[in-house]
Amino acid sequence: MTDTTIDRYIGLSDRAVHDDSALDELLTLFAPDAIVRLGPEPVRGSAAIAAFYRAHFATFADSRHYWNTTVLEDGTLRAEWAAAARMADGRLMTVAGVEHAKLDGNVIADLRNEFTRLPG
Repeated sequence: MTDTTIDRYIGLSDRAVHDDSALDELLTLFAPDAIVRLGPEPVRGSAAIAAFYRAHFATFADSRHYWNTTVLEDGTLRAEWAAAARMADGRLMTVAGVEHAKLDGNVIADLRNEFTRLPG
């Protein structure tokens, strides 16, 4: 297992469902003007990213991610991931995808997800 910024991000995302300090730590992994392309519309900047993740994690009661990380030749971090979750309304859900993180130093400047299995 690797210990890159994207590994810390994915690991913190499971804890952030229950732990505000984990969410706060996750948010420090982003550059102030970062862009996140996970939902239908990209979000940019610290305030928008924080609002996005607070709303996103509020939809979960619990989640567990599994992933493999590769560092590409250009330095981009690539994480192939799968997750199972219990939603806040009690439904069970699985999802999978590939995330690419471009860094600015040790923080994420651009995060993009492609679903390989849509949430459901």
